[in-house]
Amino acid sequence: MRPKIFAPILALAAALLGSPVLADEAWETNLGYAVWEETRGADAVLRLYQGPGTEGPVTRLVVPGLGRDMMGERGSYEALWLSTEGETACAVEVIDPMDGTKTGYWGSALLTFVSPDFPSDWAGVYGDCLAAPTRPLQARALVGEARNRAP
Repeated sequence: MRPKIFAPILALAAALLGSPVLADEAWETNLGYAVWEETRGADAVLRLYQGPGTEGPVTRLVVPGLGRDMMGERGSYEALWLSTEGETACAVEVIDPMDGTKTGYWGSALLTFVSPDFPSDWAGVYGDCLAAPTRPLQARALVGEARNRAP
């Protein structure tokens, strides 16, 4: 027979496992909602949902150096983006470092944080495959009430 103390602990654990995990940072971008998905050493992985809320194709931005600067001294970064879908596939596939899947939808991006501190808006450009980044990308940091209302 189990002591009665285990029942509340198991209920709490089940509730936590069933709840969505909030990212450390979130942004509203001109392409959709974005979150800081993971830090891998000095690199950061940002997850961008290209649809309403967290629906639509998922794009990851792998940003070398941003993980090291997560709490301050942010600046400009060269990044790689990978997506589950896109307009035109590249001639060569790349492997998504987060889940090991191959994708033909990828390219480069340049990001610049508006403030060196956390949280911060950022802006940049991105391009498909090996093309130079020229398409605009803007992100507004979600903080306080705005973040609580985000998907």
